[in-house]
Amino acid sequence: MTDPLEEMYQAYKDPVFRYLRNMCHSTTIAEELTHDTFIKVFKGFGRFRGESSLKTWLFKIARNTYLNEAMKFSQRNELPYAEPELQSGGTIRNIETEMMVRQTFQKLTEQEKTLLVLRDQGFSLSEMADILAQTEGSIKVGIHRAKKKFKKYYLEGEGE
Repeated sequence: MTDPLEEMYQAYKDPVFRYLRNMCHSTTIAEELTHDTFIKVFKGFGRFRGESSLKTWLFKIARNTYLNEAMKFSQRNELPYAEPELQSGGTIRNIETEMMVRQTFQKLTEQEKTLLVLRDQGFSLSEMADILAQTEGSIKVGIHRAKKKFKKYYLEGEGE
């Protein structure tokens, strides 16, 4: 018989890592945050009440882990994730576009970034509402506003 915690880890380690990497744009930091997230999950698993799905509970912990880390950096007046890591082998134009997208993304609030990343990862409005403790309507409006704000910032950046 296999360990349920091991099964959960194997099933969710990659999605949690991708979420965190998309939030902080650093593979190294995302690996550390993924590790921290699963330590918290394993320690708190006995307190999981099943009021939400395991997936939404897990991503709520991942989000809080990320926000706590980001808050530590902001209190020290540091830019925690200022240097985006780019994939090697891309063309100059693709790298410039990717950097511009990342710089634009960093201008958004943590809430806006979270909405866009969770939606991009295929979370339903209902799951996002559970993770963020909001109504589905506010999630829908938040996604719309975040996309609109991203587009505005991106187009302003193209003109520079």
